[in-house]
Amino acid sequence: MANDKRQTFINFLKITALLSLGLLLVRVVDLQVVRGQLFRLISEENRQFRLDIPAERGVFLDRFGDPLVINTRQYYRYTEPLKLFSVTTPVSQEEALSAQVSDPFSIGWTLERKYVRPFSLAHLLGYISVVNNDDLSEDSSLKMTDLVGRMGLEQRYDNLLRGTDGYQEFEINSVGEKQTVEFSQPPKVGQPVKTTIDPYLSSAAWRAMGDKKGAVVILDAQTGAVLTLLSSPSFNSNLFASTSILEEQERQTALQQALTDERQLFFNRAMSGQYAPGSMFKLVTASAGLDSGAFDLNTLVDDQGFIEAGGTQFANWYYTQYGRVEGVISLVRAITRSNDTFFYKAAEWTGVEALVQKAHEFGFGESTGIEVPGEAVGLVPNPEWKEKTLGERWFLGNTYHLGIGQGDLLVTPVQLARMVSVFGNEGAICELSVVAPENRAAAAARCGSLGLTEQAVAAIQEGMIGACSAGGTAFPLFDWNSARQGQLENQLRDESSPQSADVSPVSLSPISLSPAERIRRGMAACKTGTAEFGSEDAQGRRRTHAWFGMVIGGINDLIQADLAAIAKTEDAEVVEATTSAMVTDETALDLNQERQRWLRKVKAADLPETLTILVLVESDDEQPFREGSADAAPVARAILDWLVGRPTPP
Repeated sequence: MANDKRQTFINFLKITALLSLGLLLVRVVDLQVVRGQLFRLISEENRQFRLDIPAERGVFLDRFGDPLVINTRQYYRYTEPLKLFSVTTPVSQEEALSAQVSDPFSIGWTLERKYVRPFSLAHLLGYISVVNNDDLSEDSSLKMTDLVGRMGLEQRYDNLLRGTDGYQEFEINSVGEKQTVEFSQPPKVGQPVKTTIDPYLSSAAWRAMGDKKGAVVILDAQTGAVLTLLSSPSFNSNLFASTSILEEQERQTALQQALTDERQLFFNRAMSGQYAPGSMFKLVTASAGLDSGAFDLNTLVDDQGFIEAGGTQFANWYYTQYGRVEGVISLVRAITRSNDTFFYKAAEWTGVEALVQKAHEFGFGESTGIEVPGEAVGLVPNPEWKEKTLGERWFLGNTYHLGIGQGDLLVTPVQLARMVSVFGNEGAICELSVVAPENRAAAAARCGSLGLTEQAVAAIQEGMIGACSAGGTAFPLFDWNSARQGQLENQLRDESSPQSADVSPVSLSPISLSPAERIRRGMAACKTGTAEFGSEDAQGRRRTHAWFGMVIGGINDLIQADLAAIAKTEDAEVVEATTSAMVTDETALDLNQERQRWLRKVKAADLPETLTILVLVESDDEQPFREGSADAAPVARAILDWLVGRPTPP
């Protein structure tokens, strides 16, 4: 009995041993035959380490072909070069290059992106930062360490700018140390984006704005190319670049201050801000009335200070501020004086439907075509909108308000700049663009006629020239047009035939030239605007924003003497100064020296024939009642003075 139990146990052990051996054989076959190739690959991978090499991000170029952003390598030394993950220490470029000769594994680097004009171009270009969870979920090709564009053109052209990362594959030993580089794939640099931006002019505009809240937009009036797109106050886009450990706390503090600044530094007022245009819109009302035949150039209105409608008085600004009246006035004079009474009646005669239609033709309530993300389209109210939104019917008073750019009408600075450009472009309107076109023909294709008659455009231009001349509303430009008028008289006298002794004095006067020709020769044509908004204060006043818009030509002619003084060959010292200025603090730039650098660029590239300058100065708590001629026009004048080389504080 005992022997039987022993034999049974022995048999059990034999069976167990055979089963175990069988399972072992099956496992061996599985590992070595069935999945042998797979595990050999895994083993091979365990002997390799892949190190990504970041691609250099594409750069933005200005209208002269120079970079607006610079990618630089920031080098560091591995304290244990053979380890896969080692502590690093920052080193200079010279130290890095020297160390790489003896030990190529000892040095690594990252790319740092620096903006040439970190304040004046901050909203236009945007900035870059490390990806977040939303980025990773939206784009599976992104890695945790990738940088992506935020705001502006960095965001709009992120995929184009990013390039393709490269990598190195290292062989590693049994203790996880690098041995040799088995394969290397170099990164592909991202593509560049050439813009229409003039960085020197942008810096001058930024300095002219100072601490004011608002925007400056400068365009090529004949193509819609954007030379300056400034939102003020701005932020330092270089705060998003990495720094040394010693400077990191200072950077983080400055960045946090910028992000929490109550003035909303990151808000792009030039494109996303929506404001009542005030009297700037009278140019649209004039166009709509002339186009529809509601009135003509001989139509007169008797301004007695105010008119009444529905028991409400609608006053002219001149009467409200000074208690004075204009008397009998025509369209041209009404534009020159920005007379509200004339435009109340003009809006009434034209009708709300024609006003709204013309507003849309001028691009209000629509995108301007600009490539920068975040553009608002504003609001052009009409009777249907008011009924649906406010539950009220449209009154004649609403038409009066629309005719002078008040009420519920909202526009953006880029839209208003586009409108002003029409009167520097023979009545044609252009889509706006900050990306350089392939050629002039491609730029011209972005423009189209509004269908205004030559006489209508000329009349509005005449009124705008008057606004910038003595007796108009834009007093900071009076002396400019007065001086240009005298210079034009001399030019006409020089151009007249010496044999023509009986030349009429009228033919030697600038008035003999068409308004378009006077603009082309350097006279300023402008419009001011003071736009009310919000609720009334205890004195019955509403806060006001300030607008100023102008078209002007002839700048190339006015700077010919300066261009002639520029040496034909580049001065190495000036080139070096230009390069160093690109990476220094924009706040420290000397604008007079900047203009000398700018002249060298313009000598090769020229300026557009006609410029549009649009300035918005917002109301703020310190100055709640801003005014077009007193607050916005001086900014434009400062920019104009810089262009022609009048003394500018450093």
